[in-house]
Amino acid sequence: MKYHELLKLGIEKADLSLAQICRRMDKKGVTIDRAIVCKLKNGKIPPAKDNVNKVLAQILEIDESQLRIAAAKETIPEDLYNLIKVAG
Repeated sequence: MKYHELLKLGIEKADLSLAQICRRMDKKGVTIDRAIVCKLKNGKIPPAKDNVNKVLAQILEIDESQLRIAAAKETIPEDLYNLIKVAG
């Protein structure tokens, strides 16, 4: 599943508004605008940085590893991703 699909599904299941998500993230020390969260969930921009994904996963109660791996697949070159996968 792609990053934005995981995020969209997580947001729907959590039944939180984008503003609520942003407020909860801010309380955990990560400030992000709801327009950015909207673009992330719609696949309009590349996946967020790892620290943001960790907090998003906590707030949305989705699998942190799955979200982080999906982000990595879309942000690092495919050959590097495959090299990491083989080495791990």
